[in-house]
Amino acid sequence: MYYTGSRKTPDRTGPGVFTWLLAVGVCVAAGCDDEAGAAAEEAGGTAVAVAADRPAQPLVTDIRDSAGIRIVENARPADDSRLPWRIGTGPSVSIGEVDGDEPYVLHQSNNAAMLPDGRVVVANTGTNEIRLYDAEGVHQTTWGGTGRGPGEFQSLAGIARWPGDSILAWEAMQRSSSGSADLWRGAVFDAVGDLGRSFRIESDDGNGLEPRVVLAGGEILGRMTTGGADDGYWRYEATYSLLAREDAAEVSFGTHPAHEGFSGVYNGVVLFVPHMAFSRGLEEAAWEGMLVIAPNDRYELRAYGMSDGALAKIVRREHSNRAPTRDEVVEAMHRAFTDGDQPEEVIEMFRPAYDEAPIVEGLPAFRSVLADPLGHLWVQEYTPPDVDRPAPLWTVFDPDGRALGFVETPAGLSVFEIGADYLLGRATDEMGIERIQVWALERAGG
Repeated sequence: MYYTGSRKTPDRTGPGVFTWLLAVGVCVAAGCDDEAGAAAEEAGGTAVAVAADRPAQPLVTDIRDSAGIRIVENARPADDSRLPWRIGTGPSVSIGEVDGDEPYVLHQSNNAAMLPDGRVVVANTGTNEIRLYDAEGVHQTTWGGTGRGPGEFQSLAGIARWPGDSILAWEAMQRSSSGSADLWRGAVFDAVGDLGRSFRIESDDGNGLEPRVVLAGGEILGRMTTGGADDGYWRYEATYSLLAREDAAEVSFGTHPAHEGFSGVYNGVVLFVPHMAFSRGLEEAAWEGMLVIAPNDRYELRAYGMSDGALAKIVRREHSNRAPTRDEVVEAMHRAFTDGDQPEEVIEMFRPAYDEAPIVEGLPAFRSVLADPLGHLWVQEYTPPDVDRPAPLWTVFDPDGRALGFVETPAGLSVFEIGADYLLGRATDEMGIERIQVWALERAGG
């Protein structure tokens, strides 16, 4: 997002900033992958993503060990190849309406999870509510809401399954007194929505940690992001820790390069861009007893042991890359302001920044990483600004890290979760109507 004024903690805006630039949104700087914007135009529950019938050609994979680390090198699948896996021609469940009862009108439904019995839990962060729907998409109950009482939230950020059919929800709280880190609070709800307990999500030294991966056993991979600069380009750093239950020892996963930003003064006003155009960043996933923490500067997925935080496996895939052009940066920044409905005088005020903004060394190599319960790692391809890709494209790796081939998912669907036989995600149509959808997944050929 773009905003002006004093700088505090990365990723969030404090009360001291001018709010008239906040509407530009996190993806500005955009390049947040054109796939996200282009795909949204295709959404609305009518997208079709059927894999090609013919299987992909066998891929060349080289597996070796070096200093106790397994290294897997993969060729890139052919552009026109697809795994013979099929995704339904329409969603089997779709939650969300233009007009209707309140539980079906979604606002910033930025996370969802499926329970073992098929029920769907949705974090409707725009209202600070956790909404529960049955396997047919019928609303059952709502937990939480805006407030400061037990089980209420000021800034609901996400949810995940928790041991015992419970749900963990978390929110960002007020900043710490030093202004160097956010505070995060977790709240555990049981299967009927009763609040079990609340707790701070923080490292042993008291730093607030943003939950990034929640494991089946109740462990939380948390991230603390630091950095920034007074002027010019900078790159944030993210430090990871795995917080275990029952007072077990915290495991450190080191510090990694995070997203990129810049700031400058234009016409006497500070422009602060935490996510610059085409910024690289970090992706995380739990995969086959390891934790993947991967900067997307290059197509390299690094997996670390959960018990000691040591690097255990590196999975690479052939990938060619380039830097964005100045014209692409200018277009991305201008689109961010216009899409954010900024007044023309604001756009003109910061137009000089278009030609002065730093350019990243290379486009992101991939967009996101998810693991499924069968041990496959799904890596969503990044769509460069000069590529027309109507539907999201993923490379699927087997449990050993061998690339199996490409799979397309429905256009306009932001995938939250991949099950053995389903996809769960959010679709947003051209009117901005949000829908949480379940799509059937058939893994033909194994």
